[in-house]
Amino acid sequence: MPKSIEMIVSLKVPDTTAITALQTLHKIGFKKIKDAKRSDYYKFFFEGDSPRFMADISKVDILVNANKHSCEFSVKKDGSLKVLVKNINGDGAGILSTLKNRLGFRSLASVEKGTLWSLTIDADDKEKTRIAEKAARELLINENYQEFSILQVKP
Repeated sequence: MPKSIEMIVSLKVPDTTAITALQTLHKIGFKKIKDAKRSDYYKFFFEGDSPRFMADISKVDILVNANKHSCEFSVKKDGSLKVLVKNINGDGAGILSTLKNRLGFRSLASVEKGTLWSLTIDADDKEKTRIAEKAARELLINENYQEFSILQVKP
């Protein structure tokens, strides 16, 4: 049975896409959303040693450019609500092929890719979820080819 590891890749510099998304959310009425951050999300299914895999995959420059990215191997509980956006038909096949065939990650079975939005919302937990779902439908996803889920983050 393959193991799985999540990797979150974030920009070290200001993310103009996230800044624009936050400004747009405010313009369309989402005043309770105080901050929006965006990260690349990967979930790798592989055979073998987890610490070694994490050390190796974090050095792959097509995923993590050391000059402009930082990466973590878990979704952190930081008070923000996490919205994971993925393409309905998946888009991990190209990354999987490159990692396996060109970069030697033979132990990989599959890869999932998405965008992880971290929304800081000034509301109670029930309202936060409602606001995040509405924001996702109205701006963060294209319903023609994307879907989203609200992640339950463990401390």
